[in-house]
Amino acid sequence: MKIDTLEQFSDAFGAMLSKKPEREELLENGKAMLSELVLKKDWFKPILTRLVLDEAFLKSQWQSIDSNEIQIYRSNDKLFSVRTYIWEPNVIYPIHDHGAWGIIGAHINNITERKFMRLDDSSNDNYAELKQISEKILTPGETTTVLPLNEGIHQMQSSNDLTAVSIHVYGAPIRKGFIHYFDFQRKSAQRMYSPSINKKIFAIRTLGSIPEQWAEEVLCTSMNSDTPDYIKTECRDALLKLR
Repeated sequence: MKIDTLEQFSDAFGAMLSKKPEREELLENGKAMLSELVLKKDWFKPILTRLVLDEAFLKSQWQSIDSNEIQIYRSNDKLFSVRTYIWEPNVIYPIHDHGAWGIIGAHINNITERKFMRLDDSSNDNYAELKQISEKILTPGETTTVLPLNEGIHQMQSSNDLTAVSIHVYGAPIRKGFIHYFDFQRKSAQRMYSPSINKKIFAIRTLGSIPEQWAEEVLCTSMNSDTPDYIKTECRDALLKLR
């Protein structure tokens, strides 16, 4: 099937996933499909146009963790999504992991990708010792892949003084709610949440700095409620600071 548009890509990719391929086959076939899409230019022009001229489209974008992310497709069965990332020149974006497998294709201008492996045992959520294992410049049409959690730690940025664009396909997440940002020099890791969740996280962390009974009661109530595990983890960490 020829792939000239986002719709054609999404149909072909969804059809491939419906056959439940093994991950290696999924990534290899997906890379070939995405490479074909990102080599075409016309399909992306309306997206950029709408972001500049269509206020409703702009406001419909969900509040993602990364401010440079634009969601352009999500399958009805929620098995995969397609997103655009815009990489500004001279901006060093954080090293980070992923909650799902991903296939990434350079679309506009060149993008540098660095991959890392974790040397520590991940037992301390705030500590991470990393080793860089590769660095590659992706030209338009070239692709790369990431795997979930510690197998998908990387860093991307524009390779020169031009704004660059990449197209990303992500599978259903095996970890929801947050990703980790890593500081290579300080050997630290930090959970990062979307803006819609951050206000709650900031409040929980503030309560962990107030050694009063009411603060502890709020944290205990939240931790014992029907709330996502990552919220419970934040509450637990805050309570440990109080105690």
